[in-house]
Amino acid sequence: MPNKTTRCVLLSTTIDLRDYLAPEIARLDGVVSFVDHLDGSDAADVEMAVGWFPHADAFTHYPNIKAACSIAAGADSLLHCPSMRDDIDIVRVIEPAQAEMMSGFVIWNAIYHQRRMGVYRQQQRDKVWKRLPQRAAREVPVGILGYGAIGARVASDLSMLGFPVKVWSRTPKVTSAGIAGFHGTDGLDRMLDDTEVLINLLPLTSETRGLLNASLFGKLRRGAYVIHVGRGAHMVEHDIFAALDSGQLSGASIDVFPIEPLPKDSPFWSHPKVLLTPHDACDVTMAAVGGTIRATAEAVQAGLKPKDTVDRARGY
Repeated sequence: MPNKTTRCVLLSTTIDLRDYLAPEIARLDGVVSFVDHLDGSDAADVEMAVGWFPHADAFTHYPNIKAACSIAAGADSLLHCPSMRDDIDIVRVIEPAQAEMMSGFVIWNAIYHQRRMGVYRQQQRDKVWKRLPQRAAREVPVGILGYGAIGARVASDLSMLGFPVKVWSRTPKVTSAGIAGFHGTDGLDRMLDDTEVLINLLPLTSETRGLLNASLFGKLRRGAYVIHVGRGAHMVEHDIFAALDSGQLSGASIDVFPIEPLPKDSPFWSHPKVLLTPHDACDVTMAAVGGTIRATAEAVQAGLKPKDTVDRARGY
């Protein structure tokens, strides 16, 4: 346990973190003392931060911060903050239940495409009673970008439902029985070939930014369906609209966007082939966030590297 209360600053331009984390802040009383950004308290005493899209210069004000916690599995907004220092450990929230939630969300969308529910929704609006030819899961090849803990759960669950599953990762990974694994640049092209449902679960790195583009879409089976639950910056908006309008993509389920909340004037809202959700595919629990903050505070006080620290070389 820590020998003293760790002072932690709340840094966000998009969320009132004190309100959002209120139950965990109460539970952490005596372990962590939370202060608001630039509230006039002694910045030199702050050894830790909890952040979500902090101000660009946020970390310049706190010379002794040793660790910064995200409030989610993604830590991109901290990693790419202009004032983030190399000596600050960036910590993300890891929760096994996320994989189950994400898998359920992805499976629902995959079956939505397989069973042509988008067409049925339009037929309902048009009052058309017409049955469509059915396809078995084995006729719908699925490709998954990303094979970490969540990707592995999604791949396994889809495979058990009868979908042929291929996965791609940056480096070689051992895959479960019945799941074809690919890696590297050449492996990506082989994975994309004849894929009909493409699921993006990748973290955001310099290599994956803009990956969902015209070149990638063109390598999929014509009429493919994209389920985008990675990061907003993976997607080249113009290219996905062009692929949808040309018929290269028959549809897309999109949960993450470059700008969130999605602007009211965005064409994603009204595009007939887009199924849109507000970054809600899965989430961590408040208990998991609080547990990560506590563990990080204890590591800081013990002079240890916190658990679940981001590998900056990999970007996650």
